[in-house]
Amino acid sequence: MSRRLCFSLAVLLIPASFLAFSQPSASVWDGIYSSDQAAKGAVAYTANCASCHGPKMQGKGQTPPLEGNEFLSNWTGMTVGDLFDKIQTSMPADRPGQVNAAILAYIFQSNKFPSGEHELGTDSEALGRIHIDAAKSGK
Repeated sequence: MSRRLCFSLAVLLIPASFLAFSQPSASVWDGIYSSDQAAKGAVAYTANCASCHGPKMQGKGQTPPLEGNEFLSNWTGMTVGDLFDKIQTSMPADRPGQVNAAILAYIFQSNKFPSGEHELGTDSEALGRIHIDAAKSGK
């Protein structure tokens, strides 16, 4: 490969790689799930989660609530990726990632985080860049 071509590639690739590292992180306040996805999650929650976490996400006994101050206290400062991975690894293992993402969208809707135009994905790395904040920051 010629030096000129190598230099040209470097000039093109360096800014792109720099932008990938400098992308701002998102928050649950940025509309990270769709309303339709949360509706699907409500159905999946009732079928798969309500028996342990309660029909209104209030928690039961040793099972923590998934809505309200205790939920926010437990997860503020963590990422959506942390919560998604927790659900993937420790909740009933018979649900694929898309169903867990829908349930997570329903949990966010129940905690009054705004919906957006796109569905919440299942890529742990991407979800790890979305922070769970109890209050909306003044960006």
